[in-house]
Amino acid sequence: MATVGVAAALAGSSPARTILSSFFLVDRVALVTGAQRGIGLEMALALAEAGATVYCIDLPAAPDAKWLEVQAYVVALPDIISGVNNKGRLEYASGDVTDQQQMWTIAEDIVKKEGRLDICIANAGILRGAECLEYPAEEFRKVRRIPAFLELTLG
Repeated sequence: MATVGVAAALAGSSPARTILSSFFLVDRVALVTGAQRGIGLEMALALAEAGATVYCIDLPAAPDAKWLEVQAYVVALPDIISGVNNKGRLEYASGDVTDQQQMWTIAEDIVKKEGRLDICIANAGILRGAECLEYPAEEFRKVRRIPAFLELTLG
């Protein structure tokens, strides 16, 4: 592997822009909750563009047409490194982030299939249509409990 960053500068290497290659996520597997649309889908696409296999977790049993369009876009991306299939991939799984056991099972299934799980983004949220100062306390407590499954997955 080529020397990059400070090590390259101190080794007397010819100046080159190499740092972006350090951000490639080829052979990495990610899980993003709330990723059928919005910010979650944007994050999932960014990870896939960097080469990761990304599992998008959301409530609907199947992804909608817009998610499928984004998946097709990822399939059509050029390879990061020419001649090697490393363009990233989007997968979809239905799940309720308020059900900790279900989230653990989904994460375990991903590890069984892919052999690893490197990245978890707890993006899912609950929107009940109230302004922040009028948000009922019990609804806020539900929002606070959402990422609880990550404690076992990552900790």
